[in-house]
Amino acid sequence: MEYFRIGYIANTLGVKGELKVVLLTSIPDRFETLQTCYIDTGTGKLQVRVEKQRPYKTNSIALKLTGYDDIDSVTGFKGKYLEVDRDNLATLEEGHYYVFEIIGCSVINADGCVLGEVVDVLSPGAHDLYVVMGKHGEILIPAVKEMVKDIDIREKTIRVSLPEGLIE
Repeated sequence: MEYFRIGYIANTLGVKGELKVVLLTSIPDRFETLQTCYIDTGTGKLQVRVEKQRPYKTNSIALKLTGYDDIDSVTGFKGKYLEVDRDNLATLEEGHYYVFEIIGCSVINADGCVLGEVVDVLSPGAHDLYVVMGKHGEILIPAVKEMVKDIDIREKTIRVSLPEGLIE
């Protein structure tokens, strides 16, 4: 099974078993409906149930797990990651994708030529950049509607229309 990190357990909070979780997701309200998640213990995955959560400072939440009611029961979670399986990933808006869905896609130019495969997604500023490796070497393609015409996650293909000069 594949797991995805959504938070880092930075510390305990108080004595009643709350945890300070630094968010590793761009969808912070995803915790409002989260019922089950996993803690990567380093030796395996511990499935836990979320009892409640609340905002806590910038980019963090206070998280209370069912059955962990004092500081001693959660101290060992400090420094560990909170994860979800694929079934519990947050639903994205239409036309938005997770990076792991984009990586590995074949990129096809308007003329039908395969440019290569997406090996990374960079987020340097206003929009993402798809890093494509292929016969032309490395190509950076801005993830904007003017260039990215269609993404088919099932087929693992991205159709693009690139301006002249982008590929040397």
